[in-house]
Amino acid sequence: MYTLLNNTEASTFDLFLAGKRVASLHYTFDSFENEFHFFYCESIEEKDTDKHRQELMTRAIAEARRRWLRVNVTCPIGLAYMELGAS
Repeated sequence: MYTLLNNTEASTFDLFLAGKRVASLHYTFDSFENEFHFFYCESIEEKDTDKHRQELMTRAIAEARRRWLRVNVTCPIGLAYMELGAS
């Protein structure tokens, strides 16, 4: 089972599977605009990278929506995910 943690000190959303970090999404947060800027997504685990990244983007966007925040995506992986209609 996946778990998403918001590491505010490192400005990353970290995705864990069975207690092991498998992917990270780096962001900046603009409190004035109430907006996340997702600029870099990385897979830590070499197996199932696309699955991990998709899960990471799904959960990070859901977290932003839950908090009524805007999202600006410039990460190429994130943009590809958004183009698939997952936003």
